[in-house]
Amino acid sequence: MAEFAPAPVIDRLRALAGAAWRPRDLAAGDELFALGEPAAELWVLERGLIKLGYLTANGEEWVKSFIVDAGLFTGSGDLSAGASRFGAVALEPCRVVALPLDWLARQLTADAALRDDFSRFSAWLQARKQRREEALLCASAEQRYRDFLAAEPALAVRLLQADIARYIGITPIALSRIRKRLGLSGG
Repeated sequence: MAEFAPAPVIDRLRALAGAAWRPRDLAAGDELFALGEPAAELWVLERGLIKLGYLTANGEEWVKSFIVDAGLFTGSGDLSAGASRFGAVALEPCRVVALPLDWLARQLTADAALRDDFSRFSAWLQARKQRREEALLCASAEQRYRDFLAAEPALAVRLLQADIARYIGITPIALSRIRKRLGLSGG
């Protein structure tokens, strides 16, 4: 499946929102929302890098995904309101816009082109999630790391090794060992 280009959806949302489009700048380390907080917005990333992550019962963080340079996400993982199922933090300076999900629902009802855009986005997201699930269940940690580097070379240099490790489902120590075996510097 082809990569999803969020720019047309973002442009359409910006036009529909008009004066309600209120960009907010974030510094690296700023939290957008935490696990369990109300999740009633569609977040639009105009620029920057956001990490979506889970916390385990013992306080360990595991990375759900990264939103890079432009993208769409919610705290619930879909277009339903409720409590956030994960947290979101800016890894770099970012510009974001929060649009209420109830507003979005009205726009989706009224605008067939927007519905089509979101349908394509949903299909792309579902395929991406399925590939990630298959990799986590079937590929070795080393293969997941190699695949990440091959698929996301520009992102890999922007991330801490600990975040890459947590994204591919291993500890930072295990990633350090893999990097050493592969002859890569750092850890």
